[in-house]
Amino acid sequence: MKTRLTVLSILMLLLVAACAPVAGVEQPAQDAVPAEPVEEQTATEEPIKQGGIISRAITTEPSGLDPHGPPGSGQNILLPYIFDTLVYRDAGNNYHPFLAESWEVSDDGTAITFALREDVSFHDGTPMDADAVVFTFERFMELGSRSPVAGGLKDIAAVQALDDYTVQFTFDEPSAVFFGTISMPYAGIVSPTAVAKAGDTWAQQPVGTGPFMMADWDPGVAITLDRNPDYRWGPLDVENKAAPSIDQAVFKVIPDASTQLAAFQAGEADVVFVNQPAHLAKLEAIEDAQLTEAAINAVIYLGFNAGSAPFDDVLVRQALSHAVQKDDILQAVLSGVGKVSCTPLASTLPGYDESLCEHELGYDPVRAEELLAEAGYAKNDDGYWEKDGELLAATILTSTRAPNGDIAAMLQSQFGAVGIPIEILQLDARAAMGAATAGDYDIMVWRYGWNDADVLSIYLASERIGSTNRSHYSNPEVDELLAQAIHELDADARAQLYQQASILIMADAPWQPLYEPLDVIAVSGHAQDVVIGAMGRVLLNDAWVTEQ
Repeated sequence: MKTRLTVLSILMLLLVAACAPVAGVEQPAQDAVPAEPVEEQTATEEPIKQGGIISRAITTEPSGLDPHGPPGSGQNILLPYIFDTLVYRDAGNNYHPFLAESWEVSDDGTAITFALREDVSFHDGTPMDADAVVFTFERFMELGSRSPVAGGLKDIAAVQALDDYTVQFTFDEPSAVFFGTISMPYAGIVSPTAVAKAGDTWAQQPVGTGPFMMADWDPGVAITLDRNPDYRWGPLDVENKAAPSIDQAVFKVIPDASTQLAAFQAGEADVVFVNQPAHLAKLEAIEDAQLTEAAINAVIYLGFNAGSAPFDDVLVRQALSHAVQKDDILQAVLSGVGKVSCTPLASTLPGYDESLCEHELGYDPVRAEELLAEAGYAKNDDGYWEKDGELLAATILTSTRAPNGDIAAMLQSQFGAVGIPIEILQLDARAAMGAATAGDYDIMVWRYGWNDADVLSIYLASERIGSTNRSHYSNPEVDELLAQAIHELDADARAQLYQQASILIMADAPWQPLYEPLDVIAVSGHAQDVVIGAMGRVLLNDAWVTEQ
């Protein structure tokens, strides 16, 4: 069981989980024979029970569960239960065998050959073989241009089956992000037979090799997954490599965080994601609740639409950045829980350098007004800024996910203090993402969580405008640095490239990083031996329930 956190300890924790360089690939020894299911706990604990249901509250219902389809909130939560990946990445950024038993990298880094497990079947009974892997990645390269991991696979020149259970990837140049990319749930291996059979309905009835398989989807209510009785290839972080003990995992769509908390307290949800101190305090009062920190390498940031006036003007973006008082936001909204952020990279990612904070556009309302004047604005009689008779005003877009509304309200007050009127537009996560991707906004309060410093490429590279670059930001010099970093296998040299890119990004101010949150996964006493893995993944392979 995971360590129980007290409220006091939670308030003192900072997100400082260490991450190893991405270029290093560790392949530890692993038994060839899958472990048997865990039959019982220690003699002092009651036996593990077969059967039962574990439910999790999710804020946003995904639009579909095709790993190659358009990205959407909620996908990354459900995909790992349905799909397995070639390699498994642990919390220390080491890579381990999963569907691939082993691999070899050519001396020049332009070819990687995987030997696959020969005992794996998809949920539809068809074999997971080299042809399925080739199909998966060829389909991804055809359809997955909007995927968050598209950039990590773009350098694949070819993927081919050398025999029934051997696959080779070749590259035009070595890729420093390939292993990190193929360990993400978006790179899960799909059943070619099921894709062909389902056609346009595939996203609602996906078929993979994971420990659970699709059972029922009640739109707006819940997604239900059944245990995969044939599963016997669980990942490193779980003891039970075979089929889960529980019968079902149910994901209940509950958009409001307070309603999620109430469902947890009432025993209607066994797992909830928590990022509000007040909720943590209430959960701590529940005797058998288990609270575990989830290191997600996350940053909450203020994003400007650099593709449209007035925020296509760097001086305006810089001015509003100087108007933000981050410490006040952290204290007022989160009671000081978390860590103020100054660079676009989370402090837990390779490439982060605290010394770069000297380049931060920190709180300086006098400088904010100077920059607005430099941009050609002047204050009117009401104390607001105008240019050519047009008022400088903006709308903050954010989702209904807590605590975004409170953050937006604080920013509204801070911008108002320097003479910039702000309105707040809160939409459900799907609508907010659509508006941000299309550029239909002025400012947004957003969040990322990622496992590699290449997050800068994903969200700020010019080629990602229209998909994951929702700031519509473009700087050719930044693009060049990020492109070099993707191919740089030396960890130190790669980190320096991200640091150089960070300095340019901080000056251009498409983002004003606000803080790194303390995220916690709460598990009820009804659900035992739930494992919290890398990036906050909730693994149910070992889980069992205390009552039916």
